[in-house]
Amino acid sequence: MLTFKMKIWKWAVLFLLIYSSLFYSIFSYAQAIEKSIVALGKSEYKYKLILKIDLKKREKILRDNGETPTIYDKAFSLINGDLYAADVVDIVERNVSVLKISSVMSPTTVLSYALGDKVFRRDSVSTLEKSGFNSTSYAEKRGDSPRATARTDYKSMKVSFYDGAKLNRVESIKAESFDMLSIIYGGVGSNPKGKSYWVNNAKSVKPMIFEVGEIWDISINGKKYKAKRYYKKTTKLDSATFDIWIDEESKIPLRYQIGLNDAYGATMLFELNSYKKLN
Repeated sequence: MLTFKMKIWKWAVLFLLIYSSLFYSIFSYAQAIEKSIVALGKSEYKYKLILKIDLKKREKILRDNGETPTIYDKAFSLINGDLYAADVVDIVERNVSVLKISSVMSPTTVLSYALGDKVFRRDSVSTLEKSGFNSTSYAEKRGDSPRATARTDYKSMKVSFYDGAKLNRVESIKAESFDMLSIIYGGVGSNPKGKSYWVNNAKSVKPMIFEVGEIWDISINGKKYKAKRYYKKTTKLDSATFDIWIDEESKIPLRYQIGLNDAYGATMLFELNSYKKLN
């Protein structure tokens, strides 16, 4: 009888261990889902890109670096002041375990003429882990140039960088990472306080520290929003600025700005024109 009770006790302990482990896994998974600020389903975001060019600074940078002007520089030479340069359409699709973002930037006016209607495409894929959505694939393609792709393997903690189909190099990482699209839609707005992120730009993985700024009043098509500004801290080694405005209520990115003035003599401002659910 005693032996039988001991066997029952062992089975009870084993059951509790399995149950608690399963409960912890489900609880952790649920927490990860709650951390995501991206709504389930498919959505469309349309932005207009405003370029602000400092031509004199850009010319000096090219001279100092011994570089020849690119097709973009030749197009910029026709610009005086700020320019409505491109239309951007982002499709954001999320299910319970995968976040996909595709972005197409189509040049307008002067840039369209100078670049021959060549578009800039970006694609992002993230998978859900305990910490949230982590970028596993990020790609950029500018016009006719080779597609730059970064694929992340979190088991080996390594990122493989490709130029077209050719493997360029493999880089080790120390933590999970976002990319230049997922940081906007599923990154900074999920944390009310400042936080450090690793961000993949298809060429390398770099640390970015975002601080929380002030609340802005932003109006889009007559509708008013309260948006919190998140801004990237700059360093001597990384002077590029990156500001993201997230609507306090819906968590939609209303605006983001990338300042490359020190390196390129340009600032890119993306302003939301429209947002809609596709399903």
